[in-house]
Amino acid sequence: MFKMKRICHLIFRLLFLLDGGVWSLRNLSISVPRAVLSGEGQSAVLECSYDLEGAPLYSIRWYKSETEFYRYVPREMPPSMVFPLPGASVDLAQSDRNQVRIVNMNRRLSGDYQCEVSADAPLFHTDIRSAPLTVVDPPFRAPHISISRDSYARGDVLRANCSIDEAYPAPNITWIIDDHKVAETISWRVSDIDFKERAAFSQLEITILEAEHYRMGITYTSSNLNKVYHDHYIYDKDMNKEDRELLRYTVVPPASGQFSLSCVATIYNIYARKSELLYIKEDAPLPASVTGEDSSGVTAACSAALIVLCACASLLPSL
Repeated sequence: MFKMKRICHLIFRLLFLLDGGVWSLRNLSISVPRAVLSGEGQSAVLECSYDLEGAPLYSIRWYKSETEFYRYVPREMPPSMVFPLPGASVDLAQSDRNQVRIVNMNRRLSGDYQCEVSADAPLFHTDIRSAPLTVVDPPFRAPHISISRDSYARGDVLRANCSIDEAYPAPNITWIIDDHKVAETISWRVSDIDFKERAAFSQLEITILEAEHYRMGITYTSSNLNKVYHDHYIYDKDMNKEDRELLRYTVVPPASGQFSLSCVATIYNIYARKSELLYIKEDAPLPASVTGEDSSGVTAACSAALIVLCACASLLPSL
């Protein structure tokens, strides 16, 4: 039914143009929040702007996924009419010819919204615009972060994990070292909305280089869904699945011998939560072994013999 109406409108426009008519409806645009939080009392205001060039308005119709849920017709009393919208309601006090307000949002209200504007007689010109909206169910807890070791020696390779509870949609994960964003795992986007909550997980492999000056840089990430903040990007088609989902980063130890690591979960621009901060310290250098070699390569046994000879030499004058 909805598609048939669109076809009829297009045919009317073509006939009207061939007859030498001019447009009466211009500059139609729609403004819909890209994402809102779900919950009792949470709301979304959808706006529709247009220019009728002096022609009277016949109707404003709002659709969610091609199902009408609000209509405004100035010549009728009352001018507003509401149709069922599962799990939510329309706030009539704040809905009119320019906007509609939906309250009590839930994630099943995610989808495409359309605003259809129709001019009144004699032209009856109609146009429509659409925009997506996502209703977010965030995770209950902060991201959980863990690392294979909380200390390092130069040349070590550390592996860190960041996991996030189920949410809708699945959150993105950003890795942060010393307040620097170093990599991001982008959650899968499905074309068909199934409204299922999904967890998120990311792995970061940190290679500690042997260098004197503190600097950081990505070596590569192999998954095309992951982003890294560096000019060099390497993708190896021969890698196995586990390696393709692994982010790799190289870091030169700071002068302090310590750096911090954390991860942040984000969903669009309305949810962001950070994990606890992990501090990774450089191992203290081990003292030289009594039975091993010293820095000059002479064995401890030779040093002990030298000590005995020196002691004997000091006793000779007293004999």
